[in-house]
Amino acid sequence: MLTNKDKKSVIVAPVVVGVASRATEWRLLIALCMVAALLCGCALSRAPQHEEVVNQALPQGTTIRSTWSSAAVTSEVTNDWLRSFNDPRLDALVAEAITHNLNLRHSAARVEMARQNVAVVGSQLLPQIGARLGAAATRAEKSAAAADPGQDKWFDSNLEYAGIYWEIDLWGRLRAQREASEEIFQAVALDYAFARQSLAATVAKSWYLAIETSRLLDLAGQSVLIYGQLLDLVKVRRAAGKVADLDVAEAGANLSAAENTLRTVQGQYSEARRTLELLLGRYPAAEVAVAKDFSPLPPPIRAGLPSALLERRPDLAAAERQVLAAFRQREAAELALLPSIALTLEGGRLSDGLLSLLRLNPWVFHGAIGMDVPIYTGGRLTAQIQIATAQQEAAIARYGSVALRAFYEVEVALTNETLLAQRLQIEEKGTEDRAESVRIARLKYMAGAMDMLSVLQLQERLLDSQSKLIQLRNALLANRVNLHLAVGGSFDAAPANVIVN
Repeated sequence: MLTNKDKKSVIVAPVVVGVASRATEWRLLIALCMVAALLCGCALSRAPQHEEVVNQALPQGTTIRSTWSSAAVTSEVTNDWLRSFNDPRLDALVAEAITHNLNLRHSAARVEMARQNVAVVGSQLLPQIGARLGAAATRAEKSAAAADPGQDKWFDSNLEYAGIYWEIDLWGRLRAQREASEEIFQAVALDYAFARQSLAATVAKSWYLAIETSRLLDLAGQSVLIYGQLLDLVKVRRAAGKVADLDVAEAGANLSAAENTLRTVQGQYSEARRTLELLLGRYPAAEVAVAKDFSPLPPPIRAGLPSALLERRPDLAAAERQVLAAFRQREAAELALLPSIALTLEGGRLSDGLLSLLRLNPWVFHGAIGMDVPIYTGGRLTAQIQIATAQQEAAIARYGSVALRAFYEVEVALTNETLLAQRLQIEEKGTEDRAESVRIARLKYMAGAMDMLSVLQLQERLLDSQSKLIQLRNALLANRVNLHLAVGGSFDAAPANVIVN
């Protein structure tokens, strides 16, 4: 192997055969070259295995636990999580988004580009065959002293020529480039698979957010009605001389605040619907009808083993493919230091007017074997190796970052699964108690045993508790969706890491 930092390119002079009598010798030469390419082609280096990639990517001293710290259940993850929410309208929205979402269509186009790039890079391993065809006509004026006055003054010429060029991949540089392109295709396809899973999760969370804002909008409307009724009640009591103007002012201020909150929630509800329509690819149709209430929370899910997460999640599998692609690209850069060998064969028939007159329209055959030896390139090849090495290190670091982020997302979702359920139970009990306290306070106010400020404060706390209850129910459903996505579960029956054609 040439290891000089700077090298210069030279070409071994080709061997040319111009007569058909040498054809047999060239057939033998071609056969020998093909046998040499098949038998003497160097094997590629062994690609790093999954365990090696993980060990290199994760910080030193990092160990993958056998169970999740936030949950004891580590059974195998199940797919088709969307069906577990038992919401046909959500199923239809996800299907529509998968079909029409523009970002997903962009990702699908990138997959096709990567797929075809594999064919482009792989074509370098095959002989390149081309042909040239041409025809021409030349008109020549006859001389006055021409011996043959009837001689045709038009001369025709034609060209029929074909050639074959084949770079013999003796060292494996082209094969390494092809392997790199295949790994990149796999990575892009897995990124697309993860984009589908993420889109389904985003649609589900946007659907539940729209339901949340719809419920909050109803609650805001109820609060306006309640505070309006309280204001009317205070005015009646003031007319009867039982309360002062201060109670009227307090009730009026709370009504104004409730009306302002109503306008704010109306904007949030409109934005939530627009966001959902944007995901579906039909904005701004304003045709999405939002459900009146949340669907029941499905039963708890299985988290799977932490070690299995690295192979189950599509984004992690894609990051690992990028590491393998960078490994092959670095190998190809190193092999570029070695000489390249190419075989060229050309042959055809050339004729023109003069040759036709002489009845010489020869068949021409040309064969050459060339060797390109890099000797001095100004440090370009060495720099390309350094670049490829840095790209490999970047790919490994990115894989480690994606892996740690995945573990973090699972642990957070598992923790929230428990805490949100506990908070919901506490908030439901608190809401019931506050509703009862408001009922009693209003009776006391009517009897003159409680002032209006105390009643309004209790009413405000009840509305706040009801609002938190709605938000907690949405948070539970959204967290469940996040957990499915984090553990690598699929929204449909196929596994999440299956490449979608």
